Formats: sequence, C-alpha cells, structure tokens
Amino acid sequence: MEMDLRALTYFVAVAKHGSVSAAALDCSVSQPAISRQIATMERKMKIRLFRRTAAGMRLTPAGARLRELASDILIRSDRATEVMRTLYEGQPSFHVASPETTFNFFIAPFIAATGAPIVDIRAERPADVYNTLSDGIDLAVGTSPPPPHLASLRLIDTPIMVQFPEIPDWATENGAVDLETIAGRQIIMPGYGSAVERTVVEHAVARGLDLTFSGTTSTGTMAQALAASGRGSALVIEPAQHDLRHAFLFSEGTPLAVTLYAAWETEHYLTETIQTIARELAEWMPRRQTVTAPTL
Repeated sequence: MEMDLRALTYFVAVAKHGSVSAAALDCSVSQPAISRQIATMERKMKIRLFRRTAAGMRLTPAGARLRELASDILIRSDRATEVMRTLYEGQPSFHVASPETTFNFFIAPFIAATGAPIVDIRAERPADVYNTLSDGIDLAVGTSPPPPHLASLRLIDTPIMVQFPEIPDWATENGAVDLETIAGRQIIMPGYGSAVERTVVEHAVARGLDLTFSGTTSTGTMAQALAASGRGSALVIEPAQHDLRHAFLFSEGTPLAVTLYAAWETEHYLTETIQTIARELAEWMPRRQTVTAPTL
C-alpha cells in the first residue's frame, strides 16, 4: 500500500499524544481528518495500529513498529528538504541539542552574538544529548565525551563554583575550596545526572569522602535561588547571581570543572559547515565565561 507523508504525520502525532483530539491540535487539522487517515491506514494494511481504551489511543505491537519506521521516514523527509533548500537557496539551518544550562548560558547567547545558522535548540538530559543526532538534531553539545563513532570537538572547561550569600569562615571570595572542606555542610547542587553531580561524586568517591548534600535541584539556577534564600551553598557552573559570592571548588589542588563537547554525525550532508560552527563556538565560549579558577 502507499502512504503519504501527511498520513504518517497524523499517525505519529496520535502515537505521541495518545489522543486524536490532541493530535488534531498539534497538526492544525480537524479530528475527523485524523480519524479518517488512521482508519484508512488500518484498512489498507489489514492490521490494527491502535487499541482504543478509556485512557486513550495505545499502540499495538504492529503500531509500535510502524511508529519507528514512520518517524525515521519523516526525519529523512525533513532532512531532504533542508538539503535541497541549502543547495538551491544557500540558506542552511541547524538544530542543536544540549542540557538546559548549556543552551541558556552558551548556545543561545552565541546565536545572538554571531548570527550562527541555528534555528532551534532542544533541551535534553545530559545522558540523552548524543542520542538526538539520530532524531533530527544536527549538532549536540554535551557534558561527557561523545561516542567514538561521532565527529567531535572539545569546547571548553567551565569551573565548578561554590556560591553563598555571605562568605563563610571556611572560604575566601574568588579563592579555592577543597572538596573535603564542604563535607558535612549545607550544600545544594543540580542532580538528576547533571555533569556537576557526576564530577563531584566521582572525585568524592575516589578520595573516600562521604558527601551528604542537603538538596538536589533540576537546574543550577534553582540551586542558586535556594542558596540566596539562605538554605545552603550552591555547587554550580553558572555565574553568580542574586548577589551570591563565589569560590572555586578544588580537589587536592586540581580545579573541578565540567567539560563541554560538540558532536555530530560524520556522514551529515553538511559536516564541514557543522565543524566550522563548532570551532566558532569553541573560540567564542571563553568570551562568555568571565571567571577563571585560581592557580594553586
């Protein structure tokens, strides 16, 4: 049977939302139009794609398999459109994925300052960033070394800071604080697999330190807000705000930092252009990062 891209788009929308009405809103069409397309697909293929339940539309095993294929087809179609637009109109546009802190502090300001041909940024958990390259993303910026099958570039090391509303007796402003010093203190940091959490815990385990944190947050910005309200000191990479002071986190004389990497598919149709964007980003990032850990 033949299926057009519109039918596949409607099918994927229903699978995503679990609802014909939500899919119709997403696709800007009427509910009957969605229902007709799904019914036609099921009739022509002679299979059930969805189970209609009280909780909504649920994919059958056949529907789940079709969703994988349909998503891949739609991604390839979008990419083909981008290729042709680039070739004949000279207007390349790229989609980037990164953790939220990275796109707020680095990627979005980079676009504003340089006019880089990036049209959208997708916020992803650090563990999922590189997987997006198989889901329509052109450039991924992550906080762990990319898989070896990807082209990549190391961008910058951004220092981890301890931030507090008032300078405590165990720290000096703009100075160094050893990891052992913060053990047992009221410390707040971004968790949920964040690069700050991963780096701090790895070094603590290596030294046999028992670090108990008073709280973890979804973002460094939230950790800063809690620190400013007097609930502890924040471990973050974001520049200090809310009148917070800062010191740099060290471990046995070595400054702790989060390393950012850019990665892209080696066979991307515009791999050289993406590499150029990554290099420009690496050159621009130090201008944005205004703090540097002291040398001990």
